[in-house]
Amino acid sequence: MVRAALVAALVTSPMLVRAASADGLRIVVTAVRAAESGPSDPELIGLRPRLRHLVGYRAFQVIKREERPCDWRNEVRFALPGDRHLQLLPKGMDNDVVKMQVRLLERRRRLVDTNVRVMNGGTMMFGIGRDPHLGGDALIIILKTEEMK
Repeated sequence: MVRAALVAALVTSPMLVRAASADGLRIVVTAVRAAESGPSDPELIGLRPRLRHLVGYRAFQVIKREERPCDWRNEVRFALPGDRHLQLLPKGMDNDVVKMQVRLLERRRRLVDTNVRVMNGGTMMFGIGRDPHLGGDALIIILKTEEMK
């Protein structure tokens, strides 16, 4: 049985404060395998301290990345390894902070069901510890949101 723990780490970037546009968001979801040892993808080296703090592992490899536009108040669904799906529902933006509902499902079972706030242009990470679908390694999901212009 997979145990899900939601740990949010916000990485902010300086942006001007503005209201949510009618154009919606650009959402990038990256699935990362975390292992005790081995190589790490060069693109994740800058995030390595945060990733290590999140799950305690030392090696990180991108296993899937998907980028999509998403309209406000419209659900978007991303397929993940292990017959999982990430459902996101952007609700709006207030003072440059994106508010959204996040659901991580394994088939029909909810592993995560919460509302989050992510800085516009920022990144949120959460992890699933020891995942049998990944041979006992951990799965980390990196979620990046940015208002479309």
